[in-house]
Amino acid sequence: MKQKKCPHCGEYVQENSLTCPKCFGEIPRSPQEYVVKEDKKERSGKVPSAAVLLSVIPPFFGLLGLGLIYLHPKNSKGYWFLAAGLLLFLTSLALFYMIRHSGIFSAVFLFGAFVIIALIYVSAAVAALLETVFGSVLKFLKF
Repeated sequence: MKQKKCPHCGEYVQENSLTCPKCFGEIPRSPQEYVVKEDKKERSGKVPSAAVLLSVIPPFFGLLGLGLIYLHPKNSKGYWFLAAGLLLFLTSLALFYMIRHSGIFSAVFLFGAFVIIALIYVSAAVAALLETVFGSVLKFLKF
């Protein structure tokens, strides 16, 4: 039996299917309404490996989302990652400075706050990388 691509997710479906079994999107019946959406990374003409490098190296300096900004400069997701990353990175630096210049009891509480902020920053960096590579964190988790 013939197969065609789903216009929503790109999965191959049976030609007579009404909906996609993966994304549950409606499959068009006539050929003129059937348009397969291209992958944005392939259409942009930009090198995906450069975007991955921009998602891996700059987070060590507090810059998240540069890979997304490189691939899609008009999309606001990359700029949100950049703003959140800078805020979290600068907060963790301030907490680290305060830990070094405080008493032992204050340092214990500040260290706990530092660990929490650092974990949030690392998870945001991983989310920015997955967003760059897969287009969505949910696609990576197969939702």
